[in-house]
Amino acid sequence: MKTAPASRAALFTTALSLAGWKTGWAQGITPQAPAPTAGATQSGAVTTVVVVTSVVAVLVVLGVLIKLLDLKRKRDGEAIVVQARISDAILRDPRLFSLAITPTAHVPLWTGTPVTVDVTGHVPSDDLRQAAVEMVEREAAQLGSDIHVESKITVEPTMARQSA
Repeated sequence: MKTAPASRAALFTTALSLAGWKTGWAQGITPQAPAPTAGATQSGAVTTVVVVTSVVAVLVVLGVLIKLLDLKRKRDGEAIVVQARISDAILRDPRLFSLAITPTAHVPLWTGTPVTVDVTGHVPSDDLRQAAVEMVEREAAQLGSDIHVESKITVEPTMARQSA
């Protein structure tokens, strides 16, 4: 039965060493750490301040980037809505639905600046070009006052001869 107290002492010593205590402390020996010098303390403090400042700066930059990407995603969504509405309006017009007229919306990153819609394509007559531009401007006016329409539609009379 003398093995039981010895095994308890071994378990106690193992538990102390696993808990992070040195086995010398369990035996009553306290190790002496050298006293830090003033220069080491200052350099450690400076290093800590630099590391903390760097981490905070990285977090701020990441936060700003995330906000900018979210704003860009929202503005791209607005551009898609404007472009789809104008495309649908062109397709609803029986004079224009068979022509290759493409609206492309560009929304700047900052709010408050107007949306630009570039309308490109080819039409056989100047009357159809004017009708397409008026259709796009009417639809843009319904969407909001901050939409600027730029017409890049070209008139190609050869299209009328080919279709006839």
